[in-house]
Amino acid sequence: MQECSLLLLLALALVCRTMAARSEGKHGHLLTKRKCCKAAGNMFYLAADQLGSAAAKPGDVSTRKKPEPASQAKFSDQICVQGSAESTSLFNDCKTKTYVFFGFTIKFTSVKTLGQADCPTSTSRCHDEITWHSVRKASEHQRAEKLQCNTNSIQRKSNATDCDKRPTVAIFADYDGCWDIISRTNIRKGESWFNQATPKHNYKTCTSPLRKKIKDITAGKRVILFVGSNRQSWEDDDHNNEQNNNGLALGTDNAFERWVQEFGGLENNCWELNTALLSDNKQPCSSWNKRRESPWASWSSEKTKTKLLENGIKQLLLEDHVDLYFFDDHADYLQHVRKYARIPPNMQLYTIHYAWLQYAKGATTGELQAIAA
Repeated sequence: MQECSLLLLLALALVCRTMAARSEGKHGHLLTKRKCCKAAGNMFYLAADQLGSAAAKPGDVSTRKKPEPASQAKFSDQICVQGSAESTSLFNDCKTKTYVFFGFTIKFTSVKTLGQADCPTSTSRCHDEITWHSVRKASEHQRAEKLQCNTNSIQRKSNATDCDKRPTVAIFADYDGCWDIISRTNIRKGESWFNQATPKHNYKTCTSPLRKKIKDITAGKRVILFVGSNRQSWEDDDHNNEQNNNGLALGTDNAFERWVQEFGGLENNCWELNTALLSDNKQPCSSWNKRRESPWASWSSEKTKTKLLENGIKQLLLEDHVDLYFFDDHADYLQHVRKYARIPPNMQLYTIHYAWLQYAKGATTGELQAIAA
């Protein structure tokens, strides 16, 4: 019985050796360890504005569909190593593979095996994150450039010479019930009308907290103004003006353009207007003077506020650091934005609740507070 077992083991060993020899013959190589590869393919990744401050979750991001697909970049002639000195393989050829990391996925579409001389010992491995750092960084920069508005669409007004050296703040200003009280297109902003309509508290008392907060957060800064209102299209602007009789906010010589001229014209101030809107249809800043329909008819107001903030953030991805200030007259909207908006690591969000009607009624009298997200 033992002799039969021994014979069986010898027979199995012979079969395995024969199979290995055939495999070597088929591939023309002996057992190998480290392989030098030149690869082309696609990278799928979550950009800073897509991921926000949240940690990337494990899994293949190339399959992601919501809330938006992952960003994509092509690469070619990327040299990296498959295998290592501690590993073995029956093959000496580089293989077409997929590598899944936290927040990005690499998919080879073609790969070429190079000689070992083309891969010095310092060459990183294909499955190391650091190998793909430069590819991702370059792609994120190119993507951010494509998302930005044409520089000709940016309106600037300054009364200083060092604007480009200053820290940057971005203001997302709500209109109806909020900044409309200081809008020159609003017939209700006049002191005489306001003081007659709300005799309990005069115009200056109600607007001074807003103006003081604007002055405090913009002193010595480069200021980028965004539309923080749900007036995200010509249709929205026209509809809200008819309903509230408080003036137009968008377009040439209306509220937002006038604010840049007003505040930017003050001593030592640097202001600019970014006209990005949700109705731009993937063409940044293309809706400002176009008669386009509302882009958010099926959304809640809370979701609209979050979306317009994230849309504006895409304009700021190339900045070193930005403090974001979001003004609104609805505290519950601001709470939603603080909780759900995706804020990139180089930005800090603050929300400021200001409803001038509360001051007019005497419901509040204090200074405006900025709440950090």
